[in-house]
This record gives sequence, C-alpha cells and structure tokens, in this order.
Amino acid sequence: PGQRLRGIGAAPGFGIGNAHILHPEVVLSEIADEPVEGPDEELVRFESAVAQAIADVQKQSEKMEEILPEATGKIFEAYLLMLQDDALASRVRDFVAAGSSAEYSIRLAIEEFLEVFEQVDDPYLRERALDIRDVGQRLLRILLGLDTSLRARPGKGSVLIARELTLTDLSEIDLMDVQGIALATGGETSHATILAKSFEIPTVVGIDQVLEGVSEGDHVIVDGNAGVVYRMPGPDVVREYERMDRDYRDFNENLGSLHDLPATTTDGRTVALNANVGLVGDVVLANRHGAEGVGLYRTEFPFISFRDFPSEQEQYDIYCKVIRGMGGRSVTVRTLDIGADKYPAFLHTPREENPFLGWRSIRVSLEMPEFFGQQLRAIMRAGVEGPTRILLPMISSVEEVLQAREIIENTRSDLLREGIPCVPDLPLGVMIEVPSAVYLAPQLVQYADFLSIGTNDLIQYLLAVDRNNRKVAPLYQPLHPAVLGTVSFVVESARAAGVPVSMCGEMAADPMCTLPLLGMGIDELSMEPFFIPVIKKLIRSVSQESAQALAEEVLSLGTSRDIKRAVFDAMREQGLLELLEMYQ
Repeated sequence: PGQRLRGIGAAPGFGIGNAHILHPEVVLSEIADEPVEGPDEELVRFESAVAQAIADVQKQSEKMEEILPEATGKIFEAYLLMLQDDALASRVRDFVAAGSSAEYSIRLAIEEFLEVFEQVDDPYLRERALDIRDVGQRLLRILLGLDTSLRARPGKGSVLIARELTLTDLSEIDLMDVQGIALATGGETSHATILAKSFEIPTVVGIDQVLEGVSEGDHVIVDGNAGVVYRMPGPDVVREYERMDRDYRDFNENLGSLHDLPATTTDGRTVALNANVGLVGDVVLANRHGAEGVGLYRTEFPFISFRDFPSEQEQYDIYCKVIRGMGGRSVTVRTLDIGADKYPAFLHTPREENPFLGWRSIRVSLEMPEFFGQQLRAIMRAGVEGPTRILLPMISSVEEVLQAREIIENTRSDLLREGIPCVPDLPLGVMIEVPSAVYLAPQLVQYADFLSIGTNDLIQYLLAVDRNNRKVAPLYQPLHPAVLGTVSFVVESARAAGVPVSMCGEMAADPMCTLPLLGMGIDELSMEPFFIPVIKKLIRSVSQESAQALAEEVLSLGTSRDIKRAVFDAMREQGLLELLEMYQ
C-alpha cells in the first residue's frame, strides 16, 4: 500500500521517479582499534591520506565549478580548511601517540568534534557536523583502500533517498539527472539544500523514517511545496501529481516571459521585487528569476563558517562578488546578524536561556566596534562596485541607531583620510523586527534613509510564537490582524516622512499577503528568488485601487479567519486562485 511521509519542503516543485538509496560506505561507529606497528608509521599514513583527500577535493571543486561556479567555491573552501585544520590533526596525533591506529584515531577525533557541533542551537553549525563527518569518512575510505567514487550512480530520472547528502556525494552525481531528493536529516542551510535550490530540484528534508519506509526502486513522488514524499502511490495520486507537475512547469515557463518586465499594477503603480541572498551563488538565482536588486544580503554565513573573524579584505572580496554579480542593480547589505540561532564558534559566547532575547545582531556589533568597523569598511569599499545600501538589524531603540551612525561616521572619516577608494555616504536603513521599533518608527525615520520590515522575527515577537515549535506553529499567522495593523503603522510612518519601506521576511513571498501589502503602500518586497515571478504576476494582474480597497477591508477585521476569507474572495473575483494552488 502507498505511504505518505511528512518532512520539510526545502526546495519547491514536484519530482516523480524511482528511488535510489545512498548508504554511507564507512560507518564511524564500526571502526575498531586494530593493533599497529607504531605511531610513526600511523602518522605517515594519516598525513598521506590528508594529502590525497586535499587533492581529491580540489579536483572535485574544479568539476563542480564548471557546473555551478559561484555557489560552490566557499563550500569546497570550507572542506579544505577542515582537512588542513590543526585542531583536527592535533587530536588525531594525540590518539595515535596513545597507541591507536590512524583509522581509529580519526574516528575518535571526528566523534569529539561531532559531539560539540551537534549540541549547539544554531542550525547552520549543526549542519556543519555533516561536513565534519564527511571529511572523516573521506579520510577513512582512503586509509581502508576503498573506491572513493559512489558505489552505484543513480540512473536518469531517479529520486535520491539518503540519511544525508554530503558534498562528496553531490560532486559525484550528475544532478541534471535527478528528479527529486528526500533526506532523513538536513535543513535549509545544508549543502544538499543549497545546491538542490540552485539546480531547482524538488527536495524534502527531515523525514525521520524515509530510509525505513522506502526501498531501492520504489516509485516515489517528492512534493517540495508541501514537504511530503509518497512511496508507492496509487494510480490516482500519480495521475494527479503528473497533472500538477505538468501544470507547474507550464505555469513557470509562462512566468518566464515576465522576466524583464516590472511589477506594475494595471493602473500604473510599480513595486520593486528584490531577492534575499546569503551566498555568492544565490546571485545566480536572483538573476535567473528577474530580481531588480538584492533587498537583503545576509552577511553572517562567512562569519559562521570561518574559523576566525573574517578579515576586512576577506569580507570585501565576498561583498564585491555579490555587488558585481547584480550588474548595477542595488544591493542592500545587512550588517552582522549573529546570535539567537547563529553563533560563530570563535566568539565563545556563553549559553543563553533565551537566545532570541539575548546578545545578538546589532547588540553584538555595537559591543565589538572594532569588528563592526571592519565590516563597515569592507561594505563602503565594495560599494564602489555598484549601488549599495547598509541595513542595521534588530534595532530596538533610537540610541542604537545613533551609536551605529557614530561608528559609521568614524569609519567613513578613516577611509577618506587613508585615501582608500570607497563610497562614504551609502544609504542607511533600519530593520523593523521587534515591537519597540514599530512604536519608534516615527522617530527612527528621522535617522534612516529607508526602513525594512523583517516579518520572520517580528511576527514571532508580536504573537509570542516560536514558529519552529510544532505545538504552537499554527499560531504563527502572517494574516493576523495585529500583524497587518503593525505593518500598516510602519508603512504610514515611513510615508509621512517620505522614506521608502520594504519587507524582507517570508510574508513578502506569500501570495495570500501580496494584495494587502500592495494596498497598504509597501514600496519593495524582497524574497527568495524563486518566488519573484509569481509575486510579479500577481501584482501585474490587479489594480492598486482594488488592492487598497482590500487593505482597508482587512484592516477593519478582527480575526485571521475573516481576513483570509476576504483575501481569498478577492483573489477568486480577480481570477488569481491558480497562483495559490501552484505555490501553497
């Protein structure tokens, strides 16, 4: 009988094919401590394996560079850093010196690192544990004399099923042949997810029982939109998904014709549609889907993946790639937004009872002005490459903006005095993502060139709901009357001061929210690149007048249910329900 497995949709779309299951060749826990001749011989074996692994990674990096140039560079660089890391090598040497074999010493050292990484709250760092395990398995395969290529490559049209997909796996698979991916582990920042999005392969992660539930060759459907995988679906389900897949592909192909057109309503109001990016490779997706600029460039990924605080030059090089990649379109660079669920290992921060209300974001930057200044220098220098804006995250008071402006002014003066090419007067924006910033919006606009509403955090703080807690996740409602009222107040405050306002949270990409936001007068929407065409289609299908009427109606309603009904009815009247069916 058919089986329905639920996970998390990580890359949208529908994938239909036969399952190909990838099993790890080397299981760490099965490596036993064998008798050895002596530590010197084992150290030579270990160092030889490291040298070969580095050569293999460099070769695979060159191969992947041809397929996906900008999205893979930093990923492989991170692997090379791990292979060259003194901390890992020194622990292996310690265990070898104590009499263990090279293989067993690698197992012990990797297990130590895994224990540390798997205990942290930050999902990005937790997923780096997968990279560490892969480095260990790579070294063990070399030492054990195993073939470093995959045992059996998936055939054309396969759906990959695995506990996890490592960079090694991804570099050995022809991703053009893969119809879908279903993983037991993983998340939005795993390398499998990053590359699946780049190749637009439907992907579902976090399916606990996928390896137990699916067998080699099973007919499988991956629904990346709903986060569901079907094993051995019945004929009715297959027919329905084949129809949905056909319609989905045709619909997206038709949306391609909008690529170079603006998001302009039928009565002439234009809204800028920008992309959220976190990696240099995301710029490829932004361009592919017709982004008018980058509305949110998250700068924290290099900080999280580097062993030490990245230097001014390292940051500058990365920012230049993003800004150049957008070819003269605006890039909004958010300053460091670490903390909560994203802490770099080199900061050695104490564990907090409630990290989302703790030492994070602008609070970290203002307490570390030297490092904040380095980032600002890198941004101002990179601004020479194209239109650039600076965005301050997690602002909760006017004082924080004034402090930041003082550091920005000092940085500007230093660069000009040193004669270093830069753009000293980049526009400065403030993120509205905590309730205090909402009520301070009329004051904040006096010190900002633009506002950006970060709805992911704002909704959590406003409704006291952790959207990652399954028990209360249904209470996370973008169309909650308090959320819409809050957004409307911020937009009105910005408009009164003549300051543009954007939105960069997931709400910006939700078709159910587009018409109310348009009607409230939002100037820019920034989202994951994939959603830009559908939001553009929606905006180009309606008038500003009708959107404004809907906004006025929903702002007068008292329940989320009534608001959703009003939006649904408005979209049905204007023939837009197909958009909801395709993307929700």
